[in-house]
Amino acid sequence: MFPISAIFTIPNPVPGISVSNGNVIVRGNAPVNLVFQIANTAFVFIGAAFDSEAPDTDVGAFEFPVITINRSPASNLPPNCLSVVDANRQQDKGKSYSYVLLVQNTATGEIGLIDPAIRNDPI
Repeated sequence: MFPISAIFTIPNPVPGISVSNGNVIVRGNAPVNLVFQIANTAFVFIGAAFDSEAPDTDVGAFEFPVITINRSPASNLPPNCLSVVDANRQQDKGKSYSYVLLVQNTATGEIGLIDPAIRNDPI
């Protein structure tokens, strides 16, 4: 397992979503679709894992109900991306989730991870 450094940017501003110190911040009441894309074709996404920073274990199965991986350009999603639906549930307002995005090196097969965070801020 190897770490990957990543820079998060929002190419087109999206109301209610911001990036601060490498953390994704979601505000509002509506579900949002977070799309992570790797520009370097030496890596492809292979998954994601979540855990709330709350005292109780919460792996985000209800807060992040749908994860879609697109590894080819033959889709309506951008190529080489991972899309996560943040349900933005009322009961999860104010929660922070740590998570990792799993990637694989296409030349060596090695598995790596990107380790940012998501915070659901109340409005």
